[in-house]
Amino acid sequence: MSALTINRALPQIVEAIYDSIADLDRWRPTLEAICRVAIGQLAMLAVVDTAANAARFSISCGDPALLEPLQRDYGADVPFFTAVPRMEIDQPFTVDSFYGLQGPDARQNWIESRIVREWVEPNRLDDFFWVALMKQPSRIGTLMVVTDQDRRQITGEDLELMSQLAPHVRRAVTIGDLFEAERRKAEIFRSILESLDHPVLIVADDMQIIFANPAAEALLADSGSVSCVRGQLSFAYAAANAAIGCAVQLGTRDEFALGPAGINIPLVQAAVPSVAPAVAHVMPLARREISARISQRAAAAIFIAPAGASPMPAIEAIAALFGLTAAEKRVAGHVAAGLTRREIAAAGGVSDGTVKSQLATIFDKTGAGDQRELQLLIRELSPPLRST
Repeated sequence: MSALTINRALPQIVEAIYDSIADLDRWRPTLEAICRVAIGQLAMLAVVDTAANAARFSISCGDPALLEPLQRDYGADVPFFTAVPRMEIDQPFTVDSFYGLQGPDARQNWIESRIVREWVEPNRLDDFFWVALMKQPSRIGTLMVVTDQDRRQITGEDLELMSQLAPHVRRAVTIGDLFEAERRKAEIFRSILESLDHPVLIVADDMQIIFANPAAEALLADSGSVSCVRGQLSFAYAAANAAIGCAVQLGTRDEFALGPAGINIPLVQAAVPSVAPAVAHVMPLARREISARISQRAAAAIFIAPAGASPMPAIEAIAALFGLTAAEKRVAGHVAAGLTRREIAAAGGVSDGTVKSQLATIFDKTGAGDQRELQLLIRELSPPLRST
């Protein structure tokens, strides 16, 4: 598949990813399309409940003669699962990069494993793209595309392609997981939303509220962090309000460009410990079928979910608020640690010019004028130290 063909296919794949949230039957052809652009043989997408040690959602595509033995006989033998908590969200890993996460014996252990001897080598399989989509105390979500020996070696351009698709899959999986408890009780989008315990609001592109489920109505009535002003949705935390409004607009104009923006947006600053932490996820609706939109004017659904007992780390908040990619988030983290541009380049194994370009993009997204201003912005979002 040529680069031109792939570039033309990506927006269509992103549209299919979002169509799959409310219609599970669409996930298989969507996963097949991802597998094709990655030049893979098999693809697997799953969300696992770590407490129950059971899959909440699982879909796969590829030759059943390859998939069935993997799922039946070898699933528990995959040694890489233990490294998933150390993976960066949205960053695709290959077999070689997993070795780096797992330590010096990882390569030899993999080569000598039963799954390699009995499944990988006989089927002429070779490498994979593995992406962490969700890392929560009770949930782990991943996307894997397996390649064979006839495929050329995975390149940096291939990894960039997967990193472009990853945030869209992550958004779909994150919002789909909120649906899962009620999905079998309801057959249309509105019924699902009304039955969710999580607040959900449907808005037009100007943030006018079109629909609010009962949980959202209760939130609007009782919360100081979310309000309705002359019919328009508003968030008290200015940075969150701007980030959500931007994600709604961007998703309306260009779903593919939405990327990592609009996922896990913190609704309060970490420095406000008296307010219960919560996050927002933005699902684009403008291109969805009317049954999944409620109204012709619907531009986006905004899902509000608890963020957990502790505030979000500052660097994660920055990434969510301003839609930083995984690479940009790493650079911002180095800035927060006080590293110079030259030191950041050395830490990442890239050129000074690459870091300069990444910093320019980060400054543009965050509005920071230089590294010092970015440090101050991250500090503002840092949780306060607890006294002992």
